[in-house]
Amino acid sequence: MAREGYKGGMEKYDFSFTSISRIILLFLIPFTAYSLGLLPCFASFIFFYRFFDFGNVLHIIIFPFFLVAEFLLFIVCESIVPGIFIKIFRIRCEEGEHELSIKDKNFFKLALHAMLYRPLLMLLAIFKLLPLRMLFLKLAGLKIGKTSLIPGIEIIYDPYVTEIGEQTLLGGYVKIAGHVVEDKLIIKKVKIGNNCLIGLDTVIFPGAVIEDDVTIGAKSLVLKNQVLKKGKMYGGVPAKEIGEKRER
Repeated sequence: MAREGYKGGMEKYDFSFTSISRIILLFLIPFTAYSLGLLPCFASFIFFYRFFDFGNVLHIIIFPFFLVAEFLLFIVCESIVPGIFIKIFRIRCEEGEHELSIKDKNFFKLALHAMLYRPLLMLLAIFKLLPLRMLFLKLAGLKIGKTSLIPGIEIIYDPYVTEIGEQTLLGGYVKIAGHVVEDKLIIKKVKIGNNCLIGLDTVIFPGAVIEDDVTIGAKSLVLKNQVLKKGKMYGGVPAKEIGEKRER
């Protein structure tokens, strides 16, 4: 039943079994994933800590290095384990229009995906472990060519509906969104072709198709469902054709 005056569809939540159980799962599943990710760090710390003698100067010098190694292990485990949860349990939304309600399974999956994905994406943006970041993005559903490059400070909000071809370069702070909230939750795949260059701080909305050999200038906005034609240069807000791509 829709709230009077509310135009976003059905109630976002109520006291039904579906709503309550899904709200609990939104906390329980990430809590479990992050706890399991912490387990190897905790176990290794307990195991090695007993060998330290803090009356020994050499052990005091070594101990900070041990803590840094534990922290790196923490980042690795906390990236891989939630990523495995996302992949194994297929925590991803279907393309289309969905209700803005916890009772809609796709809205629920979007929220759950965000709780498992976004914190680690920010953590991996601080610590530039690019191979680990790429592994995490692929576990979360990103399809990207082996020869394409990402800077490590881009934000791909919905990797499971994002495809990037070969020999493509994303500039720093590029933002790619596979979903947008209007009267409904709209989810649509973003496709970026081969040999593309996406300029610094560009924003790409759901449903955008960027064909092969396209260059997009810095701070541009690619609109929802916009198609950028092969071999062209685009720039501006919104992105408009500004010329032909020059041969390298």
